[in-house]
Amino acid sequence: MEIKKFIFEKDYNRIINFLTECYKENKNMTCWLPQRFDDLVYRVDTLYRDERNKLPSQEFIYYWEENNNIVAIIFPDGDSCNTSIKKGYEYLFKEMLDLAEQKLLPLFTPNETGKIDFLVIAHDSLDYKVNELIKRGYKKGVDSDYDNYQYPSHFNEDIILPNGFKQVYGEGLIDHQKSKACHYGFKPQDDDGILDGPFKEGSLSYCARKKSMYFSDSFESLTITDEGDICSYSFCYVDKNTSTAFIEPVSTREKYRKKGLGKAMLQGIIKRLKEQGIEKCYVNSYALHRKQFYNKAGFITEDSIGFWTKEL
Repeated sequence: MEIKKFIFEKDYNRIINFLTECYKENKNMTCWLPQRFDDLVYRVDTLYRDERNKLPSQEFIYYWEENNNIVAIIFPDGDSCNTSIKKGYEYLFKEMLDLAEQKLLPLFTPNETGKIDFLVIAHDSLDYKVNELIKRGYKKGVDSDYDNYQYPSHFNEDIILPNGFKQVYGEGLIDHQKSKACHYGFKPQDDDGILDGPFKEGSLSYCARKKSMYFSDSFESLTITDEGDICSYSFCYVDKNTSTAFIEPVSTREKYRKKGLGKAMLQGIIKRLKEQGIEKCYVNSYALHRKQFYNKAGFITEDSIGFWTKEL
């Protein structure tokens, strides 16, 4: 067994293949979808490195290899540690935590005492991870993440919007405006109502996603006013190899919330995926109120995920 640090040019395709095979075996998100990996190394890392002046996550990816085959990976996602492990190699989790607690520290900001609150993300359904974290003194936070799924073939609803709004797929809209509207959904304090002009962040990471191997089959779903103002934004990565889709990000501007626009936007995604014959689509919710929103849009919660911290 060898432990190696990720080198994009050498290891990218191998990790994509590893995650693809894990999904085909598990049929769930207890291992990362390959599309989620692409979102990390392109969009998210550009956001951290080029727009927030922080360290990119891919510089801290490590993988375990046996007989030239990848069997386990550590994925930092900003200041958090995630792991994907092939069935039969669960025993490696202890060793992976040992390495993470040493190598991933530069991703975290020290607290007032000079120590860091080291964060590990673990699915609640994976007892071997939960038990090891408890044994090591990690404490589970009150917040949770959630995996939510939908079978597009089961979708038979009409997309209903209030008068003055429509659902679109992004064709013909200006990239600059779409990326700014997405940013406004996450940072309402920046929303001055103007979709042109200088950016605080979001433009570079929006363009970086176009490098993804899944981009040509992927698409956007938005709601806009009849006058063309962008109200909500989402992107859907499509992988025909696994017949899955991964929706990230999902964003609605504050002044347009509670009108059913986000639900219609997601239903637009499911409708198009049904037309493409995609078997299953996923979205993470990151908080209870967002899980409830996805449930109302027709997504079923598959698993909950704990945020485990320990001071190091």
